[in-house]
Amino acid sequence: MNSEANQGHLLNASTMAKFAVDGFVEFDDLVPQELSEQVHQDALVYPANRGFDPNLPREFWDSSSAVREVFGLAAVKGVVRSLVGPSPVHNHSYLHTVPPGKLEAQRWHVDSALAAEHPRRFDVLVCFFPHTTPAEMGPTLVLPGSHLRRVSYHDVTRYKNFRGQVQLTGGGGRIAFMHESLWHCAQPNTTNNWRFMFKIRYQPNVPQRGLFDVEGWDDPEIHAFFNDARRRHVWVGDRFAAMERERLDWWRYLSGVS
Repeated sequence: MNSEANQGHLLNASTMAKFAVDGFVEFDDLVPQELSEQVHQDALVYPANRGFDPNLPREFWDSSSAVREVFGLAAVKGVVRSLVGPSPVHNHSYLHTVPPGKLEAQRWHVDSALAAEHPRRFDVLVCFFPHTTPAEMGPTLVLPGSHLRRVSYHDVTRYKNFRGQVQLTGGGGRIAFMHESLWHCAQPNTTNNWRFMFKIRYQPNVPQRGLFDVEGWDDPEIHAFFNDARRRHVWVGDRFAAMERERLDWWRYLSGVS
């Protein structure tokens, strides 16, 4: 699948289909290297990078002009618009950290509660990695396809590993755009450096229909990609047929045709 935004910075149908099937898309070419490095430097001197303070959910956002510049980039805003539409609500944001030598993994969880309109209305979690994050540094672990399961917050904490889980490893400047119901968790950091990830949650102000570049939404390539989900999402098991029907119905809704 071609993970690209078009010249207008909206997601094309192929990339949006990947989001619908897997629950996330990643990009490594939206943010200039120098800007990513500045966000990393801001994180290193940020006074609150040793723990979460629920009373200061936007402190890093307010203190780092570089991170605000990242999310002001036309390419980044175009992906956000493709997923949640114009003028989304900045629900909250925070600089997530994994300290050096932290050997315990975070438990699986989702960032959403059960909703009657699931999956047609959803928030998007935008996760920005300002520095290179190898497997040994505690990258975010995600389970592709899990966003269509109806669970709430910490319902999945009893699980450990799944076939098909994916570590979001890679170079600095990567951004992952995740469905709020995608199962995810941070991993152990066996290095001597802090691992940083800045996350914003966006809420839509409009119905999430026809927001991306829908040209080719019904092409054979798209159908083939949806059909291949059974092979790639082996963890689903007997629940796959029901999830497949729901996903295809959601895809038509996202494309604005039903």
